[in-house]
Amino acid sequence: MKEKILMAEDEKELNRALKTILEFSGYEVKSTFNGKEAVDATKEDNFDVIILDVMMPVMDGLEALKEMRESGVNTPIIMLTAKSTVDDKVEGLDNGADDYITKPFDKKELLARIRVQIRSNQEKKEKFFVGNITFNKEDSEISSSKASFRLNPKECEIMEMLVKNQDRNITPNELSKKIWQTEELQTSAVNMYISYLQDKFTALDANIKINDENGYILEKLV
Repeated sequence: MKEKILMAEDEKELNRALKTILEFSGYEVKSTFNGKEAVDATKEDNFDVIILDVMMPVMDGLEALKEMRESGVNTPIIMLTAKSTVDDKVEGLDNGADDYITKPFDKKELLARIRVQIRSNQEKKEKFFVGNITFNKEDSEISSSKASFRLNPKECEIMEMLVKNQDRNITPNELSKKIWQTEELQTSAVNMYISYLQDKFTALDANIKINDENGYILEKLV
């Protein structure tokens, strides 16, 4: 299925050119010409990326961005603008923009930035299935047919490392560097969070456990 892009750009020639480029690159494009049209479009459909020009009639890009975020739209948003001052970019980012690109720009750069946002968003939505357990990274949740548990940020990061490295033992030092971002080994903290996860597995009647004999690795119970 093609990824869907919502674009709001009031300059008709540029709008037409961008739509052609994006469609040629394999995307499905919904083209709008002001912020209000873009906001309305998000109420009718879901998109993989939203591209908003800042200077538009009826409702500008920053107003549209703010309204989208306040209404719960969490789609990656790239702002297009002829302005290049730091304050302009900061305002957009503070209001929930994911990226900013200044006109004039090369189409290759725009396409690259779109790919980055799509890839990042897809990673957030990843689900992993291990034994009878489902790990939903986006919702920070592990579940079984019996129940589900919301994970705190560190539990979620550790769980992600475990499910992505099921073929090898992860050392306590690796976890320390990744989760606590320090060279100093956080032995007691690592063990504590591993214990929290294992307790949740037990409560879920999981048919997996965390083997901690030579580091940490997920292991199916016989």
